[in-house]
Amino acid sequence: MMLLTPHDFLVELHARGADRVRRVVFRDTRSTIFSLTRYGRVLNLNAAFAAAPPELLDAFAVVAKTGARRTKAYDRAVNAIRNWPPLVEALENARARHAANGGRRVGPRLAPCCGTPEQQAYLRDLYARLNQACFGGRLPPDIRIRLSNRMRRRLGQIRYDDAGPERAVLEIALNVDLMLRANDEHRLETMLHEMAHAEAYLLYGERGHGPRWRRIARRVGCEPRACSDVRIARRRRRTDPVTRVPPPERFLPDGTPLPEPEPEPGPRPAVQACPGVDRPKAGGSAAPGMEHANGVLVRAPESQLDLFAACMAGL
Repeated sequence: MMLLTPHDFLVELHARGADRVRRVVFRDTRSTIFSLTRYGRVLNLNAAFAAAPPELLDAFAVVAKTGARRTKAYDRAVNAIRNWPPLVEALENARARHAANGGRRVGPRLAPCCGTPEQQAYLRDLYARLNQACFGGRLPPDIRIRLSNRMRRRLGQIRYDDAGPERAVLEIALNVDLMLRANDEHRLETMLHEMAHAEAYLLYGERGHGPRWRRIARRVGCEPRACSDVRIARRRRRTDPVTRVPPPERFLPDGTPLPEPEPEPGPRPAVQACPGVDRPKAGGSAAPGMEHANGVLVRAPESQLDLFAACMAGL
């Protein structure tokens, strides 16, 4: 079988009307399937798609033309891409090679936070208060929260750890424009949105905006939809710094008062995984361009295990 080069793949997309894509990149990864970056102009693909048949090229053309808009045609195309047998085999082989190499990996790249120390302290406090008020303190207490000045359409994004022995969340990143005064409501909504992703992944292994995530989003009071569908105020120039530190939130989106976090008696271990649940074999289509943050994985203490079990039984 003749393999497609990135240029060949791009030509096939243009022949199918996906003219917005200007570049195709093949990546040899263990979990990433595809992502559209640079306003839909760059299509990042798992290297297995170099052998894509015509019907799969049709599916990628649909994805490229619809972008982030969720339609029935888009969903059908994504399902066809995810369930392509050679892709599943390629992902399993990549993970087997990684395991045979002792599970070693190069230290993750750490994207800088563009926020000030005061903004970072504000975000850590907001995360802790929402964790207590909406998630029962079940989420890991030390997930990295950072501000990004590189996001254009996205309001926030979450990064999962695909290399460790257990499910883990490495970081939550928020668009720095959310710190503007006009975006106070959207900032709280986006933080809840991403924290709901963390719970859906740690408890169920679900990525994206699936049924379990939507159920969690409704429970914690945020809109069960993609953040990219929301318009927010923007800086006049992308090079303008954002240094504003918002006042502490007093209410949740539904008007419920947001309590102060309860003081903890001592340091807690960094619980970054849902113990006892194997990582799913097939990866989601989460964007690969987000950088890692360093984290240490430890198992949950008994009290955390009880909380996880109660959450799984009650959701």
